[in-house]
Amino acid sequence: MNFIFADRTEAGKRLKEKIGEKLEGFKNTVILAIPRGGVPVAFQVAKGLKIPFHLVITKKLTTPQASEVAIGAIAPDGSYELNERIYSYFNPSKEEFENIKAKALEKVKRRIKKYTNYMEPVIKGKKVIIIDDGIATGYTALVAGEYAKNRGAKECILAVPVCPADSVSRMLYVFDDFIYVHSSRNPNFAVGAYYQDFHQNKDNELKEYLKRAKASNLLYNNLEKAEI
Repeated sequence: MNFIFADRTEAGKRLKEKIGEKLEGFKNTVILAIPRGGVPVAFQVAKGLKIPFHLVITKKLTTPQASEVAIGAIAPDGSYELNERIYSYFNPSKEEFENIKAKALEKVKRRIKKYTNYMEPVIKGKKVIIIDDGIATGYTALVAGEYAKNRGAKECILAVPVCPADSVSRMLYVFDDFIYVHSSRNPNFAVGAYYQDFHQNKDNELKEYLKRAKASNLLYNNLEKAEI
């Protein structure tokens, strides 16, 4: 297949155009990037549209039997979304599921400490645009949207470069709007297949983007201590 995006930088620039076309005005708007892959995409959108951005930390829920298969995702406040089909397949007991959630939540807390020193953005009354480098199942994005609404976001929009076509209606159960550059009906959909360069972002890259954002006055700075 032909790649849709050279890398996350190009994807961010093209997503910026889509967001600029669809939304009118960005007053009282904040971007929340899902790390790590969503950060370079969000940086380009923030730079192009002059919207400040910060992070929303989530974690996939996986079972010990299949650590690469997500049964859902969890947010810092403990709210979670489940892929009922996958969850039913593994069918963990109540105790097993509580352990899965607890371990994932602990990883979320460690990442908040590592990336933001236990601080999180104040978004009450804000229009929030949540950005990732793409969605496959979409549960990480869904729980990020729920988390933003739990924290008082006035409006919550999901924006990604690429997604499966059948995810659109599902995302709108949580989000007020869903903006994307490309959707695919490929039954074997994988986000990385649409990027020529889809290397795994490292912590040092994430920190460099945050540093660049701060230097450009693009890093959202209305923060409070995370309640975790």
